[in-house]
Amino acid sequence: MRNDPKSIFRIFAARARRPENAVPEEGPSRPRLDRSDAGASKLLRFLSQRFVVGSIVALGILVANAFVSYRTITNLIDASRIVERTLKVVEALKDVRDSVVNSETELRGYIISGDGDRLARARAFLESTKERVQTLNVLSEAIPDQLRQIEQLDALIAEESQRFDNLVESHSQIGVSATIRSIGATASAARIQSIQLLTAELLGAADARLVRRTEQFKSSSDISVITAAVATLLNLSLLSVVILLARREIKERRQAEEVVKFAATHDPLTGLPNRSLLAERAARALDGAKNQGRSLAVLFIDLDRFKNINDALGHGAGDRLLQNVAGRLARCVRRSDTVARQGGDEFVVLAEAFQGSSGLAQVAENIRVAVAKPMAMYGKEFEITASIGISICPVDGEDLWTLLKNADIAMYRAKQQGNAYQFYAEEMNLHSVERLELETALRRALERNELSLHYQPKVEARTERVTGIECLLRWQHPTLGSVPADQVVPLAEETGMIVPIGRWALRTACLQARNLAALGLPPVRMAVNLSARQFMSPTLLDDVADALAETGIDPRWLEFEVTESVMIREPERAVKLLRDLKAMGVSLSIDDFGTGYSSLAYLKRLPIDCVKIDASFVRGIPEDASDVAITETILAMARSLGLKVVAEGVETRDQLRFLEVRGCNEMQGYYFSRPLPAEQLVAYLREQRAGSEDVGTRTWSGRLKLVARGAERRAVSEAGARAAPLARAASPLNVLRD
Repeated sequence: MRNDPKSIFRIFAARARRPENAVPEEGPSRPRLDRSDAGASKLLRFLSQRFVVGSIVALGILVANAFVSYRTITNLIDASRIVERTLKVVEALKDVRDSVVNSETELRGYIISGDGDRLARARAFLESTKERVQTLNVLSEAIPDQLRQIEQLDALIAEESQRFDNLVESHSQIGVSATIRSIGATASAARIQSIQLLTAELLGAADARLVRRTEQFKSSSDISVITAAVATLLNLSLLSVVILLARREIKERRQAEEVVKFAATHDPLTGLPNRSLLAERAARALDGAKNQGRSLAVLFIDLDRFKNINDALGHGAGDRLLQNVAGRLARCVRRSDTVARQGGDEFVVLAEAFQGSSGLAQVAENIRVAVAKPMAMYGKEFEITASIGISICPVDGEDLWTLLKNADIAMYRAKQQGNAYQFYAEEMNLHSVERLELETALRRALERNELSLHYQPKVEARTERVTGIECLLRWQHPTLGSVPADQVVPLAEETGMIVPIGRWALRTACLQARNLAALGLPPVRMAVNLSARQFMSPTLLDDVADALAETGIDPRWLEFEVTESVMIREPERAVKLLRDLKAMGVSLSIDDFGTGYSSLAYLKRLPIDCVKIDASFVRGIPEDASDVAITETILAMARSLGLKVVAEGVETRDQLRFLEVRGCNEMQGYYFSRPLPAEQLVAYLREQRAGSEDVGTRTWSGRLKLVARGAERRAVSEAGARAAPLARAASPLNVLRD
C-alpha cells in the first residue's frame, strides 16, 4: 500500500474530526498505516519534493539575479574606469597645451630680455610636456583611435626639446645675441604652432569622447538602478515564496509526525488504540485508581468462530467485520473508557469508575447484544457472537498484565461454558496453570513413552466372536497418574500434538495387528479413531501408506473411525479423502452416529462400510422410548443403505437382546470387555477363542432360530436368557467382562 502524504493527512484529519473511539458501522476498509511503511517516516527524514523543487527554482533565480547584478556592477566599474582614464587624458592634454604655451611665453621673454633663466624655464616646461606625452602613451587604451596623433605630438615635442637643448648650449657658448639670431633660423614658431594645433585637436577629441562616455555611464546607471530594483523585488518575492514553502513544510512535517505517532499508538485497521496506547492509559488509570480509590476493570472480548468467516469469505471480509465490531464496541462504552484492539479478533475495554459488578455485567451484556446484531457484507447478512472475560482491579490484579491475563482466562471459561461473559475467579487460574502444565507434559509424552493404546473388542452379535478391536489412547502421567481420555484428545487437538500422536497410534495399532497374527490368533480389524485435525492433515494418506508398508499388514484388517462433525466442515474434501483411503483397501466407519448432522442425502455419498450407534442412545434402551426409536431408525437406515451397524456402550443383557433381535451386526461395551492393554488383549482373545469352541456354538445356534416367528422367537429368547448365565459362568471370560 502507498502511504503518500495526502492520504495520511486525510486519515489524520478524519480521525481528528470524530470522537476518539468512533468507527463507521459500514463502509470500505480504511487505508492501513503499517509502521513498516516508509512513506510517512520518510517525511521525517527528507524534505518534500515540492519544497526541494521550489527551493531549487528560487535558488536558480537568485543566482541569475546575482549574475545580472554582478554584470551590471562590472559594467559600471568598467565605464567609470574608462571615464577616469579619459579625464586623465584630458588633463594630460591640457597640461601639454599649457606647458607648450608657457614654454613659448618664456622663450619670447628670453628673446626680449635675454634672460637665460627664462630660456631654462622654457626648456623645463618643454620637458614637462614630454612627461605628459609619456602619460598619454600609458593611457593609450582610452584613445585607441588617436595613437598616431600622439606619436606625432611626441615627435614634435622631441624635436622642440632638442632645439631648446641646442639653444641653451648656444646661450652658454656664443652669447645671447647669437642665440636669439639662431631662434628664427630653427623655425620654432611653426613647430610650436603645430604642437598647439595637434594638442587642441586631441583635446577636442578627448572632450567629445568624455561627453559620450558620460552619457553612456548615465544610461548604464539608470539601467543598473532599474535592474537592481527589479532584482530586489524579485528576490523579496522569492524569499517570501521560500518562507511560505518552509512554513508549509514545517506544518506538514508536524502533521506527518502526528500521523506517525497516531499510527504507532493506534490499530491501522480499526483506528482503535493498540497495545502501547492501552498500556499508557492503563498506567494512568491504575495510578488514579490507587490514589483516589476508584474502581477499574478490564473486559477481554474474543469473537467466536471468526476464523470461519476468514476462511469462507477471505481476509477482506474479515477485516471489514472487525471494523464493524470495533465501531459497535466504541458505541457501547463511555467516552472515558478505552476500547483497544489486542490483536486478531481480540478486543479490550478499559472501564473506569463503574458502578459495581452489576454495572460491568450491564456493559458486557450491551456488548454481547451489539456484536450479535446481523451485519451486511457483500449483499449477505452474517451474525457473530463474542465471549467476554472480566477482571477487576485490585481484586483480580493490580497491573495491566495481570488483569489482562485473568480476563483472558475468564473469557476462555465463558467460551467453554457457552456464556456470553464470565467474571474472573481465582480457581480459574489454578485450572489454567494445571492445563498449561498438562499441555507441556503432553508435548514430551511421546518422547518419554508415556502414551499407550488400550484395546476394546467388538463382538459379532450372531456368534459372539471377536471381529474387531477399537484402539483407545491412554496416557500414564508420571505424577498425575492416568489422565482421562476426554482430556487427552481435546488437549492434543488444541495444541496440534494430535497429528504426531495419531501417527504413532496408527503405527502402534498396525504393529499390534501383526503381533496378533504372529501369535496365531485369528485376524481381526484394528479400528483407529481419526480426530478432526488429523483427518484434515495433508500427510494423512502418506502416514497410512507408510504404516502399512512398514508393518506389512493387509489393509483390509485396518479400519478408521471418523465422527460426523469432522466431515461436515469440508464435505467435498472429506468425501475425496475418504475415497482415497477406501482405494487403499482400508475399512471406514462413522463414529458416534446420530450425534452430528448426518442426512441420508449426505451419508449415501460417503464410501463407508459401517456406522456406530453412539453409546448415549444404547444406554437408554429398552426402557427409554426415544432411545429405542432412534436406535431402530438408525438400524433401518443402515440396512437400507447396505451398511454394517456397530452398537457402542452395551452393558446389559437386555441391551444385547434388543440389538440382536433388531439385526445389529456387532457390539462393544463393558458387557463383553473393558478396554484392555496389549498383554491382556492376547489372553482375552485366546480365552475367547477357546470358550467359543466349547460353548459358543451351542449357545448361538439356538439363537439363530429366533428369526422364524414372533411367538416362537420370544420363547426361544427366554430359554436362551436362562441358559446364558450358565454358559457365562462356565467361561473364564466373565471375569474380564465384570
